[in-house]
Amino acid sequence: MPDRISELEGRLAALAEAHRELERRLARLERGAAAPAAPRARPASAAAIPAPDLAREAAAATRYLALAGRTSLALAGAFLLRALTEAGSIPAWAGAGLGLAYAGTWLALAWRAGGAEPWSATFHGGAALLIACPLLFEVTARLHLLAPAAGAAALAVFTAAALGVAARRRAPALAWLAEAGGVATAVALMLATGRLAPPALYLTLLGVAALWLGYVLGWTRLRWPVALVTDAAVALLALRAVAPAAAEGPRAALLVQAALTALYLGSIAVRTLHLQRPVVDFEVVQTALLLAVGVGGAAWVTAAAKLGEGVVGALSAAFGAAVYAVAFAFVERRQRGRANFYFYAWSGLVFLLAGTGQLLSGGALAAGWAALALLASALARATRRLTLAVHGCVFALAACLQAGALPHAATTLLASPAARWPGAPPALALVVAAMALSAWLTGSAAAAPLAPRQRAPRAVLLAALAASAAGLAVGWLVPLLAGAPGPGVNAPLAAALRTAVLVGGVLLLAWAGRLEPWREAGWLAYPLLGLVGLKLLLENLARGRPASLFVDLALFGVALILSPRLRRPAPPARAAPSAAGGPS
Repeated sequence: MPDRISELEGRLAALAEAHRELERRLARLERGAAAPAAPRARPASAAAIPAPDLAREAAAATRYLALAGRTSLALAGAFLLRALTEAGSIPAWAGAGLGLAYAGTWLALAWRAGGAEPWSATFHGGAALLIACPLLFEVTARLHLLAPAAGAAALAVFTAAALGVAARRRAPALAWLAEAGGVATAVALMLATGRLAPPALYLTLLGVAALWLGYVLGWTRLRWPVALVTDAAVALLALRAVAPAAAEGPRAALLVQAALTALYLGSIAVRTLHLQRPVVDFEVVQTALLLAVGVGGAAWVTAAAKLGEGVVGALSAAFGAAVYAVAFAFVERRQRGRANFYFYAWSGLVFLLAGTGQLLSGGALAAGWAALALLASALARATRRLTLAVHGCVFALAACLQAGALPHAATTLLASPAARWPGAPPALALVVAAMALSAWLTGSAAAAPLAPRQRAPRAVLLAALAASAAGLAVGWLVPLLAGAPGPGVNAPLAAALRTAVLVGGVLLLAWAGRLEPWREAGWLAYPLLGLVGLKLLLENLARGRPASLFVDLALFGVALILSPRLRRPAPPARAAPSAAGGPS
């Protein structure tokens, strides 16, 4: 009994000692909290950097790993269905149907999970795309369970659903995955099946969907890749459509080209006209590509297949005229910004040039463009619109090039008179006259003084007019006075006639440059004078005789003396004296 009591007393003493030790530690902790040690000074830059939230980062990593794990499980299920199909446990058509239903299930999970976490929609939707896109390629290209058109349609349905989930859940990464998967599958179907029309039509629809996602949600980069691939695919379809052994005829190519042009241009028109948003770079670039691939490709297909070559040209010309009307009657009056007006005005010009170029040819086309130049220039002078004046210059330059005015001028002004010259094109004189009249009409088209860059189109027109008129004059005078170009021509006299015509052009340009409406002509006087001097060195001194050189050098000297004087602006008129003899 005493031993038992002694043992209890020892334990109580040990507990008391442990209690006292705890009290001492608590006292030390309380003293430390009451007088904390001064923190160690840290640099300002280090103090400004927030400490990493390790718990949050760990949670995010865990969440992403879980999403990746779900994606892996989804793919595992897809491969299980493939293994059962290859083993013959289920028919191929049933396996394909179950695979598509399985992919649709994961897309539905993406819709459901994306409400709380957009990345869940991205991972689940990406898993669905990884299952559906290869499966649709296999059932179309390898198993031939679906025709190429049906395979493209199924791909369009699934891609549209994926883009709908991406738009609803604001998951741009899923939209990129859907676009990449759709484009890759469509290109693979083209290569594997040899059928281009269904995948090209699918790419057109995908491109328009990406365009509207950029309009509505601001995902503007999404529209560029698919648009470029679509344009290339449609161009390739047009090239193959007219081949003798082509799987698809020209009508399929024309259908896709019409859909491409109508859907893209219609979308751009809705945004810029109905919603009155300013035009952006993509719309300008894509419109130019549509003109080349859609309109130009359709014209090439119809011409090669003999399907009514003028239909595309007539539609393009009518569309250009309508766009002109929209630009001047609607956009300019109802919208504040000038970007949309310039876009529609220049689009109308290009479509009108393309359409008339497909309807007409040769001299008739040159005459048609000359008539359009006169019309635009006359309207510019009547309404004081600089845009119409510039377009008049463009139409006149197009007529000049179509009529062959510049090659004819190069021949008559530069070629040796000892060789035979080809005759002047039939419409050359008419085109040169139209160019001169357009230059006169556009001289007073501006309502305010113009900057030099605004005068550049008219300066180009005057340069082309000067060269064309000089070439036409030399082509008339040399056969008349020096004999027909060839071995029997009077070469020194032909060289002197060239000099006389060029010197006359220099003096005319210098004199016209004094006037404000013809200031651009004065810019051309000195460059042309330099060319005349170069011609004297290279041609006249080598082929001329003393009598012809006398005329050449005299004319050149007169041009050197008179050109600076003619270029001086006329002094302002002095006020008439009053009746009393003093100033009024």
